Amino acid sequence: MTGCVKHPSLAPEQRPQHWGRLLQQQQNLYQISDFLYRSEQPLHQQSQTLHQLGINTIISLRSRNKTAREFQDQSFNIIHIPIHTWAIDREDVLITMQAFKQARQKKHKVLIHCYHGSDRTGTMVAMYRIFFENWSIDNAVKEMKYGGYGFHPIWVNIDRLFSTENITWIRQHLDESNGTNMNKD
Repeated sequence: MTGCVKHPSLAPEQRPQHWGRLLQQQQNLYQISDFLYRSEQPLHQQSQTLHQLGINTIISLRSRNKTAREFQDQSFNIIHIPIHTWAIDREDVLITMQAFKQARQKKHKVLIHCYHGSDRTGTMVAMYRIFFENWSIDNAVKEMKYGGYGFHPIWVNIDRLFSTENITWIRQHLDESNGTNMNKD
């Protein structure tokens, strides 16, 4: 039963104010910054909310590309980066950071999601904090695990992504890239 166990979250009054701001509990929708939002799999009926938030780009980390089907009649830029939680690696992180980099250059607001908006999404938001907001690895991981987003401690492989070696490798390749080569499929 450890697969369903979630990291304990800090009580709302204990959460640092600079952590993500809850917008909709049911969708696990949080505003991370003026640029970035995170959630579980968004559905078509949420398109009005996403437009009201000013979101231009949706990054899906799901292996299935349900997002493209849900929003095929919408004007969102959909980026599909299929990632399996048990096999997530630094190349996945690099591709996602390149997508963030390109969206920022276009001044697009981004919603990033996976199925539950917890583990894959949490990993990429923590990496965003490190690479684009200059957070320490420790602070980014604390928000990922204890921020109330539903992180599952069974994914010990995710902790390994936050090594100094991986962060250095990703930063070097991100600095060399121009934000292209974003889709894995």
